[in-house]
This record gives sequence, structure tokens and C-alpha cells, in this order.
Amino acid sequence: MYPKNLQPTDFEPFIIYGKTVNIPKCLITFDKWIGEPVKETFGGKPIVKLDNKPMFAELAIMTLFRKDGWLARWVETYGKKVPICLDEWKDDKYKNQVHRPFLDSQIESLLSEIAKENSSSYSGCWDVVAIKNGKIIFVESKRTKKDRIRITQTNWLISGLKCGLNTENFLIVQWDM
Repeated sequence: MYPKNLQPTDFEPFIIYGKTVNIPKCLITFDKWIGEPVKETFGGKPIVKLDNKPMFAELAIMTLFRKDGWLARWVETYGKKVPICLDEWKDDKYKNQVHRPFLDSQIESLLSEIAKENSSSYSGCWDVVAIKNGKIIFVESKRTKKDRIRITQTNWLISGLKCGLNTENFLIVQWDM
């Protein structure tokens, strides 16, 4: 069901309306990029190496989904009312990145429905969205001991569950280098 390198081995507990909801979680270690420095690091994001290429963890996770036959994008909401979907990072400023929308109306419709339930906001949308054979997964990338789940991300999860998704439609990828 999940890509080979992203099989859940644990759960991340979320307290929702006083009840614990366990979201599947996997742990992964990426190699640190030690080649030519990336100039535009989107505010200092760490650069990992996958397939001998430099990239952000979100793009590495997206790439692992794609290698397993999923349609996937890094969905970025920073400074946007409507998110942009990225399938790569040009070594250029954020404003110059190329939006590559999903051409699957099921995903676009679901994103819109969850945003509507989430106080008409895409804030907190999880990092990577992937679909394969009608199965949609929202993935949140968290670096070990550096990141934590924010309330906006919990609210996105709650909104997704209210829209008919279940815990298997979500995945936490805890990573390190």
C-alpha cells in the first residue's frame, strides 16, 4: 500500500476531541548532500541526497512515492492563499518555482473540500500529496528532533477526517541524515 522505503513501522498519536488517533509513521535516513551547494534553500532548509541529486526532504519523499508508481507533488502553502504544487525545485527563489497542478480532478476536489472544512484555508496542508489506484495519501515530513507537528497540521488532519478520509490516508515521515 505504501512505497517500499516508506512502510510505516510506528504510529504518531494525535489527540482529537479528547481521543487518541494513531497516524501511521515511518522512519527514514537520507544521506546529506555534500556536492555543489544549492544557492536557494527556501530559508535554510537542509539538503538531502537522493539518486545522487540534491533536494529537500519533501521532494525526496515525493520522489520515493513516484518511483513506486504514485502521482505525487510537494504541496507548499507558504505565503499562498492557494497552494502551489511542485515536482522539482529550481535553484531559484520561491516566487520563481513552477506550479505543476495535479491533473486529477479527484485530488483537486479533495484539497478544496478539506480547505473548506478547514475554515476555508489551505493552512496546514500536509507536505506531500500522492495518489495511486484511487488511494490518496497526505504525507507530513518531520526531521527527527528538529520539527514538531503544528496546530494547523492537526487541524488539516481533523478536516480531512471530517471529509471522509481515514488514518491510512495520512502518513508521518520522520527523517534524519
